[in-house]
Amino acid sequence: MYNFSSNPNPDPVPLNHRERHFVQLACSELTYVQIADKMCVSPRTVDGYREALFERLQVKSRVGLAMWAVRAGVVSL
Repeated sequence: MYNFSSNPNPDPVPLNHRERHFVQLACSELTYVQIADKMCVSPRTVDGYREALFERLQVKSRVGLAMWAVRAGVVSL
């Protein structure tokens, strides 16, 4: 189980504009296909963003990505 208080602000990971937009959309209830449509890219491109960010941010799921985004200040509750 993750202890949120042990590291409230993760090390900053630079995200480009498209990655930041993807993370913000991934933190919503949209499906990956809907995210691709909103970003005007193919679903395979969204898969690429997801896999690259999971690896860079060392997260294993969309929930982990959302938790990272909140802690990093990319999205707010």
